[in-house]
Amino acid sequence: MAVDPRSTVEEVLRVLGSAGEMEYHGERVSQLEHALQCAQHGQNDDGTEDEVIAALLHDIGHIWPLEGRELTSVGVVDHDAIGGQVLRRLGFSEAVAEIVCGHVQAKRFLVSTDSEYAARLSAASVESLKLQGGPMTAEDAEVFSRSSHCRERVRIRIWDDRAKIPGAKVPGLESYRELLTVHLSRQQGWAR
Repeated sequence: MAVDPRSTVEEVLRVLGSAGEMEYHGERVSQLEHALQCAQHGQNDDGTEDEVIAALLHDIGHIWPLEGRELTSVGVVDHDAIGGQVLRRLGFSEAVAEIVCGHVQAKRFLVSTDSEYAARLSAASVESLKLQGGPMTAEDAEVFSRSSHCRERVRIRIWDDRAKIPGAKVPGLESYRELLTVHLSRQQGWAR
């Protein structure tokens, strides 16, 4: 039996809201500030519904309450894969889950193909890159460039890197309730 999308959205907003006090692993913003800034970049760049939702939820694997996560100084190991699994289980589209799953790979891709991008990474991002496998090989970068949702993953990654500004003024979490509810309603076949 499908869960009412409004209940799922309420839980997602509750968990994200609790991240307002959680450090964003070596950055000067909280997990919540980072998520909201990332989603705002998506809206400013005319992101699709899937992109904006993925931007908002791309780091859910860092904060969703799960047992057995491996935590390092720069966050949860495999937070991208964990996030994709959580989003699938909650009923988000496969596109949203795939974009979230690929945002770390997009960083590895960009570092290996764009020296200017690599030079702009924050110290915390450089540290996490080491734990995430470092830059891709040329062969891996070629495979990634042909993968589904490559463009969306790269866009999320760029927004992710720009979403670390202390005190940035962006719409609050509540502004995403309707977007998330409509998305989940559509995925689960609920009439609104």
